[in-house]
Amino acid sequence: MADPGETTDFSTDRIAGLYHWEEIEGWQMLLQHLDLVDGFALVVVLAPDDWAIALTREHLQETLSEVGAVARVRFDPMGDSDRLAETLLAFEAGAARVVWVDADPTSPDQFAQVELAWQQALSRLNRYRNTIQSRFDCTLALALPARLQRTLREAAPDLWSIRSGVFRIDPPGSSRGGFELLPIDERAGLDRAEEAGDLGDPAVTLAEADKLRGKPGREVLLASLLLRAGNQARNRLDWQTAERALQEAYSLQEKVGGDPDLRWEIATDFASLLQSLAGYERAEYYKRRALEISELHFGPSHPKTAVSLNNLAQLLRATNRLAEAEPLMRRALAIDEESFGPSHPDIARDLSNLGMLLRTTNRLAEAEPLLRRALAIDEESVGPDHPDVAIDLVNLGLLLRATNRLAEAEPLMRRALEIDETRFGPEHPEVAIDLNNLALMLQDTKRLSEAEPLLRRALAIDERCFGPFHPNVAIRLNNLAQLLQATDRFVEAEALMRRTLAIDEQCYGPEHPEVARDLANLGLLLRATNRPAEAEPLLRRALAIDEQSFGPDHPNVATDLSNLARLLRATGRLVEAESLMRRHLQIFSLFGRQNGHEHPYFQAAVRHYRRVLDAMKLSEDEIERRVREAAGDPG
Repeated sequence: MADPGETTDFSTDRIAGLYHWEEIEGWQMLLQHLDLVDGFALVVVLAPDDWAIALTREHLQETLSEVGAVARVRFDPMGDSDRLAETLLAFEAGAARVVWVDADPTSPDQFAQVELAWQQALSRLNRYRNTIQSRFDCTLALALPARLQRTLREAAPDLWSIRSGVFRIDPPGSSRGGFELLPIDERAGLDRAEEAGDLGDPAVTLAEADKLRGKPGREVLLASLLLRAGNQARNRLDWQTAERALQEAYSLQEKVGGDPDLRWEIATDFASLLQSLAGYERAEYYKRRALEISELHFGPSHPKTAVSLNNLAQLLRATNRLAEAEPLMRRALAIDEESFGPSHPDIARDLSNLGMLLRTTNRLAEAEPLLRRALAIDEESVGPDHPDVAIDLVNLGLLLRATNRLAEAEPLMRRALEIDETRFGPEHPEVAIDLNNLALMLQDTKRLSEAEPLLRRALAIDERCFGPFHPNVAIRLNNLAQLLQATDRFVEAEALMRRTLAIDEQCYGPEHPEVARDLANLGLLLRATNRPAEAEPLLRRALAIDEQSFGPDHPNVATDLSNLARLLRATGRLVEAESLMRRHLQIFSLFGRQNGHEHPYFQAAVRHYRRVLDAMKLSEDEIERRVREAAGDPG
């Protein structure tokens, strides 16, 4: 990092003739901003490359004319990326009207390294948003090549959120990020879409896209606008518009090729949308395409490849291919730690994903430190009230709940709900997830009257957002049915359970753990309403699915064993019931030894096993001996 105002040894003469400043709308708007704004403002200046940014800075110095009006802070992407934040926080602006942050030009073969350096520097700078606002009493201009706009938005979302303007500095009639000689009205349309971001109106963006359909040479720009419209529609929960736009964008890119960044982004976002809509087979296809594009064009150790690996792993986890998912997650974590160091938000994402997979596969002692580390990274990097922190809080809360630490888990769940309601509003699917998790916590502590309205509210949100046949709706139906059964409303509960089973079999197929859960719950209700002959095949099928999915020693299997054993005991088949209940207790005993925390159902497992042994008319000494052996206490 050099001192502000340092001169550079390159010349901008070779491109100066392309810039007719009076014709450049972005330049005129930048000057207007400087005339009108007094005090701190953050602006983003985008130009085709670093040469154009340097030319713009030089012309701004000439235009403002006062000595020291433009103070430059030079970022060195080949140096220490942390230095940008340190330099800005220590910098004295003096009488400057603009503090201008940019980098010297680099050769094209260094673009990937430069992008990564900017990403790291901006991510660190993002942590100091409030400090920067109070530190400067003038305009702070982040000047970047246009290709790095998305990097800025994603790496520094809090800085992006306080920007006063985004000013495009392009020669009249020039290309836009590789688009050929676009007419002024088309460039303006893209400007509006870019500045609106994914939070804009998809109808406005689609109207701009309509102007380009059928125009040769405009396919890449059209695909970019369709991508933006698709993500805008998705943020508004307009799934049909989002899918149409992203499908068209992908088809265009497959047809004409073009920028691999754009191809990767479209495939990634389209796959994410399809997974949200439970279109797992189609989502997997596009996730694998995104991974192919990334490995081919960016390399096997690029951060985009890590993103693609994580995305594919999350789908594999959702479709119960856990052994396939884990090595992808570990590879993504290794790539990101090598790229960003140990404390980057992308590391938090990787740790969280891996931790939740370990929790699913019953390795809770391994999962907990990963989840705690993810939470610490995100609180430091994006602040305590960010939605990423809410996700971390929920994930850690679920693990604490699974290890019977309910008093620790509940405040985490409540904090996550508060963050998401503030950020997204009360009717968002993220809020439904938080309501659901908190309600289950309340059920664990027998506060059913508090839990029921939360579950009904979560169900209403998801039905409104996703429609009646989505897996999220099935989860809400199942949890509400469990509460209704616990309060003896069996008829209402059974109807919800059968609807849940139908949704999950349709979405996942007949051998998925979610289907096993639905079968077990319906079987228990049938048993409770004195229909054991209907219940038994459901409970046996649930046990078979979970043994195949998780292996013989998973707590889900233990629960299935207990459910079936209790039905067998009730129908007089005590020998078979004893065998199943003994195995049930052994699994929970093994859980405690492996994780250092007694399973929440361990003591109940001891009681249930005792009841079976007592029903077999065994002596008290024999009962004690068998219980100790099953619980792993031979003494």
